[in-house]
Amino acid sequence: MLQQTQVKTVIPYFNKFVKKFPSIQKLANSKYNEVLKQWAGLGYYRRAKSLYETAKILNFSYKSNIPSDFEKLKALPGIGDYTASAILAIGFNKTSDGADTNINRVVTRVFYLNPNSKNYNQNLIGKKKNFFSKKNYSITFQGLMELGALVCKVKNPKCNICPLHKVCLSVKRKSLPTPVKKNLRKIEKYYLLYGTSSKKVLFFKNNYSFLKGFHNLPLLHYKHNLFNQSFMKNNFSTKKKIVQVPNFIKHQISNRLLLLKLVIMKDIQKIKNKDFYWIRKDNIRNKLLSNFSKKFLKKFFLIEKIYV
Repeated sequence: MLQQTQVKTVIPYFNKFVKKFPSIQKLANSKYNEVLKQWAGLGYYRRAKSLYETAKILNFSYKSNIPSDFEKLKALPGIGDYTASAILAIGFNKTSDGADTNINRVVTRVFYLNPNSKNYNQNLIGKKKNFFSKKNYSITFQGLMELGALVCKVKNPKCNICPLHKVCLSVKRKSLPTPVKKNLRKIEKYYLLYGTSSKKVLFFKNNYSFLKGFHNLPLLHYKHNLFNQSFMKNNFSTKKKIVQVPNFIKHQISNRLLLLKLVIMKDIQKIKNKDFYWIRKDNIRNKLLSNFSKKFLKKFFLIEKIYV
């Protein structure tokens, strides 16, 4: 859960999750939809799938125990170098080259390393060895994580109360080594459909990784004049006019910024594409919908009275 998500965001989800799945065995024997339901709202749903698959492997191959070997950990779904290193450090008091972003920031500032240098990672690994003792590796690892999270923060670090204040080169130079910012956010355009027929709402088998495993409103890649005669002929039969809501609506999912053009289609008489399917309005609450679709269903319920 802490991969790409802050602690304060994770805490309520974690508490709810471990209450539902208090052991590896319990998680392994559950249904995937149950896992997704507990994960809903955290984003990056591939993590939930990896966690579920890992629980099954641990339950079957390791008698529900977590291996203490770096390579065996890395072989599990969703576990890379960093996660494997963190598990070894915190859970087994074993040394490794991995560290979280908080530790990296502390070490980078103390030694005033250049994060934009080609040799940055190599220098970082070498300098980190100055901080850790083999006897108390787990405690030091967690201590540095907390130091980075609470004191040596990204913005407005509390240098005056930092225990490393006297030896920190960033303090002596009165400046912080700053990495060049990279824009990792993807901007994508889509049509979002709200199709109805009598007491039913249209849904779609989306294959997008960020919505997988849930029932979703139809999300189609934006293309000028998509809803032409050819599209309608291959997908729907309807006599009502298709309404496109003016302007795009912004919606953030994980590292994606979606620009959505909302489309309303009333009284669809026939579906010709098997990727589309119906759910009765009185049964929607019993289905596992993504938070994305829940949000826009409410929005569509309001705006259809205005535009239709």
